[in-house]
Formats: sequence, C-alpha cells, structure tokens
Amino acid sequence: MALRNLWRAETILLRLQDFSMPRLILNFCLSLFFSLSSCGMSLGDDLAPPAEATDSVLSLTTQQVHDAIAQLRSPEFSVRQKSFQALQAVTAEQIDLLTQAIQTSTQNEVARRCVDLLERSYAAGERDSAVVRQASEALESAAKSDRWFVAEAARDSLERHWKRRVEITLLELQKLGAGMSPKAPEKLWENSREDSGPFTRQDPTSDDHLKLFIDEHWKADAKGFELLRRLLPLVSHDFMTGPSRVSVVLIAGHTQLAEEEAELKAIFGDTRVSSRGPVCLGISHQPQDASLSGVEVSNVQRDSSADKAEIQATDILLKFNGKSLKDFDELIESLKAFRPGDEVTFLVRRYGGRTPFDVKVKLQGWYER
Repeated sequence: MALRNLWRAETILLRLQDFSMPRLILNFCLSLFFSLSSCGMSLGDDLAPPAEATDSVLSLTTQQVHDAIAQLRSPEFSVRQKSFQALQAVTAEQIDLLTQAIQTSTQNEVARRCVDLLERSYAAGERDSAVVRQASEALESAAKSDRWFVAEAARDSLERHWKRRVEITLLELQKLGAGMSPKAPEKLWENSREDSGPFTRQDPTSDDHLKLFIDEHWKADAKGFELLRRLLPLVSHDFMTGPSRVSVVLIAGHTQLAEEEAELKAIFGDTRVSSRGPVCLGISHQPQDASLSGVEVSNVQRDSSADKAEIQATDILLKFNGKSLKDFDELIESLKAFRPGDEVTFLVRRYGGRTPFDVKVKLQGWYER
C-alpha cells in the first residue's frame, strides 16, 4: 500500500506540474496526500489518468532510454520525475526496453512506472501507429505477468481503455480471416447508448452491435482465440448499456471443432453464438404468441437482402417460396438450403394493408470480404 500511495502521489504531482502551479501549492498537495495516507486513506486510480505525451519531448537514443530507466531507481523525486517525463518519448522500437524493465527490474517501483509509461503510449497515439500497437502487445503481455502488481496495473490500464483494446483486436482478427460487421471498429461507438437500459431489446442489425462471422476463411489458432478473449469487454459492458454489443455467427462450411465451438460459447455465452447457413436475410424478428404463424420483422439491416427488397419493420412474412412460415426458427432452417445470389419469394402482409403481396429477394452472404 505504501508503494502504491507513493506512486499515486508522484503521478498526481506530474499532472499538477502541467498547469505551472507554484511550488508552494505542489508541496502543500504532497503534504496533504501523505497526511491522508497516514490516516488510512488513499487516492483512487481515477484521480491520476494517463496524460498525452507532449510534442515538446525530444526523441531519445537507445542508451538514453536505458539511462532514464535506471534513473527511475533514484532516491531523488526530481530525478525520477525528469526520467519519467523523458521516457514518454520512446519509439515503437524502444517499447521493448520498457517491457524488459518490467520483467527484470528488481525494484517494484521501476516496473510499475514502466507500466504507466506503456499506458500513456497506448492511450495517446493514433490507433494504427506502430507505437500504439507495440504498447498494446506489451500491456497484454504484462497483464499475464507473474508479478501480481504488474499484472493488476496492466489489466487496469486495458480496462480503462477497453474501446481502444476492442478496436485493435478487431483489426488483428480481420488479418486472420474473420469476417465482421461493422468492418470499421469505430462505428461501434457512433450511436449513443445513454438512453438505453438493461431491459432494452437488442437490435443485432445495428452498427453498434458487433457481428463476428466464422466461416471457411477463419484461420483459427491459439492466437485467434487469445484475440477473441480480448473482446470480453463487449460482454461485460452489456448489462448497463442495454442491448447486447456482440454476437458470433458460425456459418455453414466453417472448420471449427466441437471443442472450439464450446470455447466460443465459454467466451461469449451460449446465447451469443449461433449457427447459420451461407445466406443472410438481414432482419431481426419480434417475438410473438406461439399460436400465431409467420415472422414479424422488428428491424431491417441497412443494405441487406431484405433492405434491398424493401421489406420493412412491422412487416409479417407469411410464406417462404409458397410454403407457410411457422416461426423464425423455421425460416432460419429454410434459408440454409440457399446460396448467395439465389432468389426467393416471400408472401408479406404490411401493417395497414389488407392484401398480402409477394416480394422477391436476392439473397446475399453475411459480409463482404
């Protein structure tokens, strides 16, 4: 606790110096902090969020990075502070030096400081930059450290920036052949969820709901499943945001073994993993009484097969290729016999209309490669 309080105190002072506060006020803040600590009180992590690196920090040579890391052991606060500020300028190639310090330093404070430096690099840069990607892998590695305080600090950092973690993970999954919608990860956050709640019905057709498609193109290996586990924040943040944020579709022709399917369900939950045929109609359905037949459409995905055929929300699909539809499950099974490009016909009853009419639909696949 004493080590953590010391680290928090120095971190807060680093933030306060950015505002050019008089030294008298800084000394007062430090005295106040240790007074609180002596009474059994501590300051929360959220009081010391990572700050962005400034453009005024010059780049360092490899030797300068080694020297600055060594100076993090100095008994002088001003020396540690100066070194910490200098290390914010590490390059992508120099991130490994911070990782080595985390793994090998015999002083816990040095390791903890290096984790904080990784978080700064991770949070402040452009998502697709080499520095951010290297910092990402370094934090993921640190989160599995045998040193509990290092692992805890790294996990806290990743949780604080969970949206960035999800975005980076999705781009890596695309390299392994995983299909998804939306393809641009940042679209997941474009729609506000502030007005939704835990009992709001999910809309799996919207862009703020991630759909992962696993088919014959998915090159699943240990690395792939490790990446999938990094998407857990999409599950853990589900409840308070209302609608589910993620679902996994196993498309006919995939090569997943039974134990791999079980692992997917262990990661995301049984209800978020489903098996489907090669075509996607692009609708979600409204639950209805078992005594009623047909499928009532609740939402239509933009640019989907149904959308292009002008099927609308509240439409009721009565028949599929001349055969009466009992429910949504029957529709799913019927679609498994078709391929992208095939044309099918639905008998549709529209709200406010008396006479059902035929709608021809050209079926599409689940995603564009």
